[in-house]
Amino acid sequence: MPDDWLGYDWLCQQLADTDTQLRQVMVPLSQVITRPGLALQTLSDLSEVLPADIAHYLQLAQDVSEDEQRAHSYEWQALVVENAPLRVNLNGHLVSAPADFYDSLLERQIQPGRPIVQIIGEMLMRYSLGLPDWWYRARLQHILSTRG
Repeated sequence: MPDDWLGYDWLCQQLADTDTQLRQVMVPLSQVITRPGLALQTLSDLSEVLPADIAHYLQLAQDVSEDEQRAHSYEWQALVVENAPLRVNLNGHLVSAPADFYDSLLERQIQPGRPIVQIIGEMLMRYSLGLPDWWYRARLQHILSTRG
C-alpha cells in the first residue's frame, strides 16, 4: 500500500547515515489459503494480518542491502521535493498525484439521498487504495460543495 511504501522510504532516509542494519519482512497481501478450504485471501492492508500469523512472517525477515536502502532514501527525497498532496501506487510505481486523483471514482458513487457514510463504506470495501475514511469524507464534501 502507498502508506506502507512511503513509511519504508522515510525509514530508509532516517537510517541513511547510520550503521543500523535494516531488516524487512515482506507480507503478501494476496495468498492462497488451503485450510479449512481452498480460497484466495486478499488483505486490504497490513492491519488485517492476524496476530497469530506475525511470528511466521517474522521468520521470513531479510537484510536490506545498503544499495536498496540508499535507493529508497533517494525515492523519499524526490517525493519530498515534489510535495504533492497524495501518493498512489500506480502499476507498481509510487507516484505523486493531485488531491482530486480519485474523484472520478467518488463521483460515480454519488446519488441523490445516498448518505456519505454509505459511499465511504463502499469505497473502502470495493477499492484497496490505502486511503483512510476521513480522506474520502473530505473529498466527497469538496465535490458536493463545488456542484451547482
